[in-house]
Amino acid sequence: MQEFFNWLLGKGKMESTAKTYIRAVENFLKWYSESYDREFDGKVLPLHIRNYRSYLMTVKKLNAKTINNNLSAIKSYCDFLVEKGVIETNPVLDDYFIDVQEPGVSPAKLENKDFNKLEEAVVHYGSARDIAIFYTLAYTGVRVSELCNIRLNDIVKDELIIYYGKGGKQRKIPLNRTVREAIDNWLKERGKYKYSHLDYLFISERGKLDRSTVYRIIKEYCRIAKIEPIGPHQLRHYFCKRALEKGFTITEVAALAGHSRITTTQVYINPSLQELKEKIERL
Repeated sequence: MQEFFNWLLGKGKMESTAKTYIRAVENFLKWYSESYDREFDGKVLPLHIRNYRSYLMTVKKLNAKTINNNLSAIKSYCDFLVEKGVIETNPVLDDYFIDVQEPGVSPAKLENKDFNKLEEAVVHYGSARDIAIFYTLAYTGVRVSELCNIRLNDIVKDELIIYYGKGGKQRKIPLNRTVREAIDNWLKERGKYKYSHLDYLFISERGKLDRSTVYRIIKEYCRIAKIEPIGPHQLRHYFCKRALEKGFTITEVAALAGHSRITTTQVYINPSLQELKEKIERL
């Protein structure tokens, strides 16, 4: 698994994605040994993939998207085995993936009024670090993993440079005045932290900021704001949707968010689930 993990990183996968793939493959290998009463020997057949797909559908009752994610991980693992010469061809065929109909709903669930409440809670009760984290997520659209990996030198004047985004892509994101001021205020306080010698922009009392800490921070301010708890990724969704509403083109938002495909950005044009419900009530 460690060799596969390093292989994934070498292919440009984010560390968090690689870990998710590892868990998916480990679950497959566990199912394999239990189903065939033998240890996995590296020989993966299309039969095994079909049976595991059926197991995920009928026993685990996972949704189509989750099943496809598991199959993607196993497909990558089989690519790895092909490169090592363990198997000749990849047994995970495209036909095994489940067609998922696009729901036509924007993934952005955070409404403007709840964003305002959350912002107020962060600004009123938050530390300089938490305020900077909040505004960086909300006004740059960076992924949580990208936020945690921002280094001090990655901010040049009024731009944030993401050197290792998803897929290993680099992009520049302009910083508005709100974000710049929040980061400047945090940098004035940063030296008081035990791990201020680290070159990461955001640190905690235990060292480099990690994903779980960011999730806890956002969830705590949701509690203070008395709104439904959200994850930090919803702030990325909010950024994309608001940018389109403010007149940014789809191409511009895709570039800022680091989307590989324009179709990923187009979903933010769709109404939110709440907006659809309100329209249904008017029928």
